[in-house]
Amino acid sequence: MSFNPEHRLNPGRLFIACKNAESIRGRADKSTHDTLTPHLLFKLSSFIQQSRIGTVKGYNVSFDNEIVSFDIDNPEQLLVDGDISLIVQLRDGLKGLIAQCKASITEVLLTSGVEAARSLAVKNPSDTSTNSTVNLTFTFVEANPGLLKLNLSAFKNCVKDSSKCYITVLTSDRQSKTSSLADSSSLEGEFSYWVDERNWFEEIYFEIHYEDRNQVIGDGKLVVIDCLKGDDAEMYSSLIAISWDRSLNKHPPTISVRHCFLTAGIVRVKCIDANVVSGVGDAANPRVVVRSDSRTYMTEKPTSTSYSSLLWDSELDIPVVNESSLTVEFGDFDQVTGEFESLGSSVLNLLPIYSMCSSFDVSVDLKHQNELGEMIDGGRISMALQFVFQGPANVAFPRDTYFTSQTRIPGEDTASELTKNDALGFSEIDIRNAFNKLDLDKNGYIGAAELRQCLACMGEHVSEAEIDMMISMLDLNGDGMVSYRGFKAMVESPDPANDDFSYLYVPTRADRDQDSNNIQELFYNYVQAHNITKADVLRAWDSLRRSRSFHMGRNQLFELMPQLGDSSEILDFLTSDTENVMDGRQLVMCFVSAVTFSAEEKCKLAFDMFDDDGSGYLSLNHIEILLTCTHFSKRETLKKKAYNLLRLVGDKSTGTGGVSMKALTLGAYKFPSLIFPSFVTV
Repeated sequence: MSFNPEHRLNPGRLFIACKNAESIRGRADKSTHDTLTPHLLFKLSSFIQQSRIGTVKGYNVSFDNEIVSFDIDNPEQLLVDGDISLIVQLRDGLKGLIAQCKASITEVLLTSGVEAARSLAVKNPSDTSTNSTVNLTFTFVEANPGLLKLNLSAFKNCVKDSSKCYITVLTSDRQSKTSSLADSSSLEGEFSYWVDERNWFEEIYFEIHYEDRNQVIGDGKLVVIDCLKGDDAEMYSSLIAISWDRSLNKHPPTISVRHCFLTAGIVRVKCIDANVVSGVGDAANPRVVVRSDSRTYMTEKPTSTSYSSLLWDSELDIPVVNESSLTVEFGDFDQVTGEFESLGSSVLNLLPIYSMCSSFDVSVDLKHQNELGEMIDGGRISMALQFVFQGPANVAFPRDTYFTSQTRIPGEDTASELTKNDALGFSEIDIRNAFNKLDLDKNGYIGAAELRQCLACMGEHVSEAEIDMMISMLDLNGDGMVSYRGFKAMVESPDPANDDFSYLYVPTRADRDQDSNNIQELFYNYVQAHNITKADVLRAWDSLRRSRSFHMGRNQLFELMPQLGDSSEILDFLTSDTENVMDGRQLVMCFVSAVTFSAEEKCKLAFDMFDDDGSGYLSLNHIEILLTCTHFSKRETLKKKAYNLLRLVGDKSTGTGGVSMKALTLGAYKFPSLIFPSFVTV
């Protein structure tokens, strides 16, 4: 099979199960077959593996499914003319080569975890009459970065007298965990181990010893790549044979280790440029560093530098599993010592990146060392970064964040007990810990994106309208998010689903919500009755823009969109309280909310309409007008939402406090219920 460059060959371990060989002879040579001592030899480039001597039965030989393996850390180096070949030889201890063949294994390396049975016709180069066959089974285990979790609760009763014995798990990067065999509680819990190209083919060691670690009485090992077999996130068990001093125990113990592997997703970060906003960063060899929970990644040197601008053409692939944020640092790299001196950092929320490809401007406050060795303010630098996320299919990220069987919050016993507040009696610490689990970006609020991510990890798929409903039930001040106070009220309520809950803990918004729903229904009915499409809305906006006047009376609005007819309710909603005029942009934006536009399209239209000074930012006044159109509510009821939106996504570095196009688009995905809530149809 020829390799397709569009496919990706990944590192991993190739397992070959040696089954048997048939008809071990040439047609012209039928003698001495019973004196052979045959074995198999495999050549993969310069690497060689061989089996033990098989059992001869007539003209056939059995190898008892013996496993040989190759660790492949860079498969593309093995490509020759677009193919990866394995040489298989049937050899004899005395006579040497009996027969051989060349087999393509490219397809095997592209189908990880799939067994491929092959019957290979092998021939002797000097005797083409040979017709021997070697039967093998190939399996390739792909090596991916991720998090390996070992369950230590299986370490019990390893020795007869366990009162003085301990067990230690030791990894190649010097992580370790020691537990007493006599105390079962010390064995509970999980040991997490980051896996990547540094340790795919390394081993995890297990030592049974006395209190003094130097007195080891038994040891065993588990190969990391063996734990990557099977389905992602599924728990498996492996038996580990322990080398043992038979004077201590006649029968050597076998340890059963439970393990599961969480495959990482990849965040690809492309650093484009950086501009000094104020001050001067003291960096002779400037670099951008991105840190995850597991590793640190650094860009190459800039392709172009000037006094106030740096240009890069550098990409970083960052594996993530549980990360909800990345730390972006700007600093100076010492090429002599190989050390990186950070001049400033910023924490970047990953939640919107998990759901879409994004571009961000990241501002970093710099620190500068003065003559006295003191770190003082060194200005600010703005970096343009692009992000692309790729992860396993049907897996929500971050992976191991929410309430699973392996992740318990204090005071939690079973799901059924969560409804029995009298019996549980959650403490303040319990509630705060649970809130912090859901507040992934640590801003003190639970937003729609965080709630959606939590439900996805629990296997629940809900609509945007259902998310909005959940948020609104706990939204105390109408800002579209859940504060700790609202979350605590829900936990302490005897029945949060009861109608009384909203009156006990949330200021009533029934009248306001009913008005909003009525306006929504009016717009929806007009869209349906008059078949108003995106093209109609865009045509109306183009006409309004060319008129050079956004404020107009009712007759002018009818000319703008004739389909309206006599719609006094919509026009009353749009008319100001002091004058009998209205803003045509609001009418168009309301229909943008009622017709199917993407979030990006809505954000672009919002800037086209309301960024009237061309500054590239929307002010608080603009945001309030925008929200009246997307929430179908009066402006005075949305001031708090507008203020919170400005606080959450506004650009503080420019001093304007306004919302940029990028920030509004990001906010539309992160806080959909705050900016573009789902349009409710009735």
